Amino acid sequence: MGAEWSGFPKVRRVRPSMIRDAKGMMADPAHLPGWLSDSEVIMERLRRDVPWAQNPREAFNWYQKLPQSAYYYGCDEMWKKPCAVLNELVGRVESQFQCNVFAVWCNLLKDGGNHIDWHQDKWGTDCITLSFGTPRRFVMRDKKSKETIANFLLRSGDLYFFSEAANQKTEHCVPKDDACTDPRISLLFFIDYPYSRPDGWKYDATTHKYKQLHTK
Repeated sequence: MGAEWSGFPKVRRVRPSMIRDAKGMMADPAHLPGWLSDSEVIMERLRRDVPWAQNPREAFNWYQKLPQSAYYYGCDEMWKKPCAVLNELVGRVESQFQCNVFAVWCNLLKDGGNHIDWHQDKWGTDCITLSFGTPRRFVMRDKKSKETIANFLLRSGDLYFFSEAANQKTEHCVPKDDACTDPRISLLFFIDYPYSRPDGWKYDATTHKYKQLHTK
């Protein structure tokens, strides 16, 4: 059996060279409005084709009642239960940003009463988010001082990016919006990059770690 490796070597980590703000500058976090021109069509396909559930986290051996419907689309699901619309979006993200998507977390908020509380992601890698449907606020604050770092109104077709370095120092949320009566979908693409892990290592969806394929 090969060895296990649970982290990314920082010295070889690269940043996605095409994620820039409206002025063409590198940004972290970064907001790219209107990245998808066909978001309304994709929204309908996502609502129809994704197997939404209230408690989808069985793969991680913990259970928590979520205010929103959600779905985890990891390596196992991509292989055993492929979803055409999610695969298409994975392909777009990987092609545009020269990265590898190893999982997609899908959120469906039915209205403004559905919200996502302050939290910090535990995936250990950078994240690209695509928004669909009604606009909702995405707020990021400093973990220690609680000072607001970013406050974006994410519209249908918008892309949002933040790195694991930014995630480690912050918390984020999607607050309640009583004026919102329509649904919103967000897809979180958890990514790594070419050369961000040693050659011969592969992500294992069962253990959620990287394993060495061959040993000498």
